[in-house]
Amino acid sequence: MSLPIPARAEIVIEGLLHPGMLEDEGPLGEFTGYYGNPRSPQPVIQVTALHMRNKPIVTAALMASYPSCEQGTYYAIARSARVLDDLDRIGLPGVRGVYTHPAAASGFGMLVVSLQQRYAGHVAQALALCAQCPAAAYFTKWIIAVDDDVDPTDLNQVLWALSTRFNPVDDLDIMRKTWSTGLDPSQFPHESRPYGSKVLIDACKPHRHIRQFPAATRLRRRTYEDLLRRWPEFELDSPPPSITSFHDG
Repeated sequence: MSLPIPARAEIVIEGLLHPGMLEDEGPLGEFTGYYGNPRSPQPVIQVTALHMRNKPIVTAALMASYPSCEQGTYYAIARSARVLDDLDRIGLPGVRGVYTHPAAASGFGMLVVSLQQRYAGHVAQALALCAQCPAAAYFTKWIIAVDDDVDPTDLNQVLWALSTRFNPVDDLDIMRKTWSTGLDPSQFPHESRPYGSKVLIDACKPHRHIRQFPAATRLRRRTYEDLLRRWPEFELDSPPPSITSFHDG
């Protein structure tokens, strides 16, 4: 057989699939960190050739909870990029960043969007679009909006915003009957798993009171730059902290 092989492939398995040739397989580890669907008949490939590079790179991805599941990181990065692309095509303004955290079921469980608020209802619009855009509609349970002074990739900052800018009685909404996955272990009975729900969390400064909202305590940029220059003097093993938001005065 003459089959095209992707130029960047490390290992290629060539073979034949025959109608009706099935063998029991499973259960297998999944991105949720649990074993998935029960053992069931699956198609069998009759391997005819194995192609590989010299010293091929083979990942040791364990489908388990993060960080054991190494592929969770690139799943999360790829999904974040797809969500950003969706929001750009939809035309949502003010988006400063999106991150689907790998610890949340390889990026499928939680999405954080950083937003520069521009008008009343902007945060609610962003939450709804993030929850139902093509790249994030599948499974995502937690959609959190934060202001543009919060880095969505930094869970410490996200937790700070949740603790100081989110008021549960006013800032939480739920979407019901949304698209879920048959691999969601929280859903019983199994037949209910195609459907799910989503929590929309507004962890932004309240727009109607944004002018009166307390100023965050932050370093001045000049102070931070002085610290960077002097960091070698301290003879510390760790690199200097990364700071992107500064005191405005």
